[in-house]
Amino acid sequence: MASGSPNTRASIVPESAATGDLSRLYRDIRRHFGLGFVPDVFKLLSSRPDLLEVFWAGYRAMFAAGVLPREIKELIAAFVSREVACRYCAEAHTFFLAFIDADPHLKESLDVRDVDDMPIPENVRELLRFSFRVTHEAYRITDDDFERLRRAGWSQAQILEAVWEICQFNAVARMANALGLREIGELAEPAPDVT
Repeated sequence: MASGSPNTRASIVPESAATGDLSRLYRDIRRHFGLGFVPDVFKLLSSRPDLLEVFWAGYRAMFAAGVLPREIKELIAAFVSREVACRYCAEAHTFFLAFIDADPHLKESLDVRDVDDMPIPENVRELLRFSFRVTHEAYRITDDDFERLRRAGWSQAQILEAVWEICQFNAVARMANALGLREIGELAEPAPDVT
C-alpha cells in the first residue's frame, strides 16, 4: 500500500503498512528519534528500502557521533537548508536545535540573513561562511578557506566533518524539494479511528 501527500512526488509506504526491511528501518528510525513516528523526510524513500537504508546510514554518520558538537551540526543543517530554500529541512533542524536545548542564540541566528550579523561566536560565523561557500560555490573553495577555519580554531577532523555535513544537507534538502516535501507532518498518518 503506497500513498503520498497531494504535494509529494514520491510514493509513500505508511508506517502501518511497512513490512520486511522497511518495517525494520522504520522501527530503527522511530527508536532513534524517540518521537513515536518516522520523520517525513525518511518516508520519501519508503518505496525503495535499499535507498532508505543508505540514507539512514548517512544520517546516523552525521548526527550519531563525530567531533563537531551536535548543536553545530544542527545549525549547519538548518543553515544549509535555508540557503537552498528547503523549508521542511530548515524547520526540522531548527526544531532539533530547541529539542537538544542548544544555545538559543544559534536558533535566533537563523532569523538573520547576513552571517556577519548573527549573534553567534566568530568561529561559528566562520564555519557558516564556509557552509555558504560550499553550498553556493564549492568549485571556488581554496586552501585559504581551510586556513581561515583553522585560524578560527576548527581542527582538521572538524573541518572534514563539516564538509561532509554541508554536502549531505545540500543533497537531503534538494531531495526533499525535488520530491515536493514542504511541511513538517505532511506525511503523518491519521490517528486511528477509535469509534
